[in-house]
Amino acid sequence: MAAQFYNGKRLSFDGQLCTVRYYGAVKGTKGEWLGVEWDDPERGKHSGENGGIRYFECLSKSSTAGSFVRPTRQADAPRTFVEALRAKYASDPFEDPHVQIVYVSTKDEKNPLMRKDKPIRISGKEVEEVGFDKIRKQLADLQELRIVILDGMRMSRPIATLKERQGSAVDTAWPENLTDIKETCPNIVELDLSRNLFEEWREIASICEQLEKLKSLRVDGNRFRDISLTDAEKARCVSAFANIKTLKLEDTLLSWQGITSLTPLFHDLTQLILSSNTLTYLPTTSPLRPTTLTSLSLEDNLLTSISSISPLTTLPHLHRLIIKHNTISTLTAPGSPLPVFSPSLTEVDLSYNEIASWDFIQGLEGVFPGLAALRIAHNPLYHSLQAADGRSLSPEDGYMLTIGRLGQLKSLNYSPITPKERLNSESYYLSHIALALTHTPLDLASQILASHPRYAFLCAEYGEPVITRSTSTIPPNSLAARLIKFTLHLGPSAQAAVKPGTPTSFVKEIPMGFSMYSVLGLVGKKVGLPPMKLRLVWETGDWVGVGKAVGGGEEAWDSESSVDDWEGGGEKEGGERVPREVEMVAGTRLVGTWIDGMEATVRVELK
Repeated sequence: MAAQFYNGKRLSFDGQLCTVRYYGAVKGTKGEWLGVEWDDPERGKHSGENGGIRYFECLSKSSTAGSFVRPTRQADAPRTFVEALRAKYASDPFEDPHVQIVYVSTKDEKNPLMRKDKPIRISGKEVEEVGFDKIRKQLADLQELRIVILDGMRMSRPIATLKERQGSAVDTAWPENLTDIKETCPNIVELDLSRNLFEEWREIASICEQLEKLKSLRVDGNRFRDISLTDAEKARCVSAFANIKTLKLEDTLLSWQGITSLTPLFHDLTQLILSSNTLTYLPTTSPLRPTTLTSLSLEDNLLTSISSISPLTTLPHLHRLIIKHNTISTLTAPGSPLPVFSPSLTEVDLSYNEIASWDFIQGLEGVFPGLAALRIAHNPLYHSLQAADGRSLSPEDGYMLTIGRLGQLKSLNYSPITPKERLNSESYYLSHIALALTHTPLDLASQILASHPRYAFLCAEYGEPVITRSTSTIPPNSLAARLIKFTLHLGPSAQAAVKPGTPTSFVKEIPMGFSMYSVLGLVGKKVGLPPMKLRLVWETGDWVGVGKAVGGGEEAWDSESSVDDWEGGGEKEGGERVPREVEMVAGTRLVGTWIDGMEATVRVELK
């Protein structure tokens, strides 16, 4: 390979960055070619293979990251750090060809023979054409810059790229006591060096060691040929990165071993972002350092299980973990133990994954014992929820069931969980367990309860639900199992309003997923009366003492009443017992949530 085109050389063509992966002949063509891997994987045409022959490998998983270009093609000129800084923040004023400046020429009152330019005024204010100049004047004072973004400026640092490489005998030590950056912009606190032409990690270090105030470093999208360092160079790096708290290494395509060889150089690091690095799992042989980390992002990688990130369990101060936009579907991979993270980890983001099982949700508190804030939206589990009786549930139902399952959760999907919301969610969850038990044979009930470890706690908190198992042989997921058989009869007020010949009693099977608005519409059409003028009263067949739940629905019973009074097992001395009736109020509430069982007698009245 020619010395000027070694493997790993960084180039830019028309602003598109790439890395040389091959230099030589391509079968069926004349002359030499450069095989390059583009930083933008959609820029190329293949993955290093042509005519059935593999010429080079790409780091990217894309099938279109590679292509061949002629070595004679003119590459964009690289810049030094100071050149990029001046080009970005202290460039000369330029003229915009799309803007035309209009001058208004007037006579000079003191000398009629002379003319001068008169300032243009709009609403009494003089128009100035110095906006960009003012900004440039402020930015030109490079000494005062604190936040510097040099993303995509084609930077390289050849003074620190002198290690031996293929095709070159050069091996010069990394120069010490450099001052080019310190003399130009010594006050930088946040520095972005993303998407440039750096090849070696010591190029980055040679910049940072001159910035004593640097606290945040971003090197996203660089493709490092060599990140190895001698012991002496590691010591210099530790000094160079001494004050850095935040490090971003997104889309570098570094391996986990490569990443873990660099992070120990940052002794006080608290935030680390490792998104978009095609990581599939984190080997336990390469633990992550330093242990000072409190926030870590592995967003947009290829992780498939929680156990694939088990090396992170050794981080004692980790507080926030972002693993969204992966393909996580299980807690553990086959043959892997269940990982248990530090109780310090309280915030976990699992949105946009492949979670499709309640067992996964159920196991989160075991894996994350300190879990208090969870983001779980945009997972398949919440797109195809069904209750035990076959009814479809919405994502909002799913989030309530999640809160019910995770008792220590304080926030879900960025929303704080209020005491009222927890009460509603846990009650709702308990009702779903009861529904599952209702549709399960008695000999299988223990299996249901084993999958709901909070059942005993919820029963102690809210009361054990009454389980009435159906003797029906109808399959629970069939259409018939989703229908409620209503026996409807007209009350006195409705009988007086209907047309002669209208039946005063009829039977109708209605899907339990219908809203009360839909049910009123069906009944109104059947009896020929306006739906919203009707009242539907469920005659439960129960008897209660006077004043208890007579026509008042769920809100009518008194929480101070005893269970015996409610169920009709006893009554106050001298008390009168009356049938319990529940009015099913018009609204979007599903009819299946009003009725206990699969049959109901309902009286139709006029309002």
